[in-house]
Amino acid sequence: MKPNSIDIFCDVIDNYGDIGVVYRFAKEMKRVFPSARIRVILNKLEELIKINKEATYREYQVINGIEYIFEDFFKKNFEEFGVSDIIVEAFGCDIFEEYIKLGKVQSKLWINLEYLSGEKWIEDFHLKQSLIDSKTLKKIFYMPGFSEKSGGILIDEEFLKNKEYGKNNREKVLREFFQDFNFNNKMVGTIFSYEKNFENLLETLNKQERETVLILMGEKTQKSFSKFFEKNLTEDFLKWKKYDKIYLYNAQFFSQEEYDKIISAVDFNFTRGEDSIVRALLIGKPFLWHIYLQEDKVHMLKLRAFLDRFSESISLNEEEKKVLKEYFKLLDEYNDRETNSFERGKEDFSIFFEKFHTINKICEEYSKFLLEKCNLTKKLYTYINEI
Repeated sequence: MKPNSIDIFCDVIDNYGDIGVVYRFAKEMKRVFPSARIRVILNKLEELIKINKEATYREYQVINGIEYIFEDFFKKNFEEFGVSDIIVEAFGCDIFEEYIKLGKVQSKLWINLEYLSGEKWIEDFHLKQSLIDSKTLKKIFYMPGFSEKSGGILIDEEFLKNKEYGKNNREKVLREFFQDFNFNNKMVGTIFSYEKNFENLLETLNKQERETVLILMGEKTQKSFSKFFEKNLTEDFLKWKKYDKIYLYNAQFFSQEEYDKIISAVDFNFTRGEDSIVRALLIGKPFLWHIYLQEDKVHMLKLRAFLDRFSESISLNEEEKKVLKEYFKLLDEYNDRETNSFERGKEDFSIFFEKFHTINKICEEYSKFLLEKCNLTKKLYTYINEI
């Protein structure tokens, strides 16, 4: 099938994670189906405006050939807008009844795009059909994941270009976004997290030979560090802060393209949410993932499933296997919580920096696997073309 139109529905829930994925997904659909009309229907505009500097609060806007439409406006003008050949229901969002009713008659494919998961069971459900009362509309489950048999991860072409640019132009990128600072001979990392106590990290970094620069991204990350400095320093923590061997920077909010360049240019990345962890993995540099908190610590099961997929996808020597085991222990401790709080954790960050070069090599190998075997766009494009 060669679709003439694709509608992508998104409820923005977890700050920038949902819209971040949908934004990349829409751009990829436009790239592989350039003649198709791509529309993104979303319930909130604020997050889109932050990740794309061309976006505004207009209820209807076109950016790089993609239509972004506020959901209420779409409903009010539904008779004019109509339905599309392909419907993408992102992350189980609710599509209004009038659209579904007409879609069952006029649309051809309904894709239930699920959240990214490392759990093994998703391979059995990927591309399985969901029964609906329509003779012409086919509904399927699309299960993104970290294995070859899953739906893969979003590897958008624009990101790959920004990744290469960031890796090959470290000084230029850092100078562009963080002017008047000398990054020479310093280790540089980004931190994007939920609420967390980072005292153990600061203690570890102050024991390292090299000075470290931490670029703090997002309000929750910056608040986490401010809590520490409220207790330990009297001066205001605005942008740059020097703490022994550590320089800390409260970063502004970056567009998605700017973020991609920055995390590609630095040495390591602490990330949160679905979109940013995928970027960190594809870059192939040491990372820590602050996974989204769930009741009854279900998030720990999801984290460990991801770590299983990680370890089974690459070949390592005995020394690397030992380091990977310790690295995974840190990832586990970094996330083992019942609430997001500022209570001090038990994680020991020393392995991350003592074995940094080995971890870097491991992450590079996993990145190669993902790039070769887990390209969501290629998988979905092939599926649609074969219908």
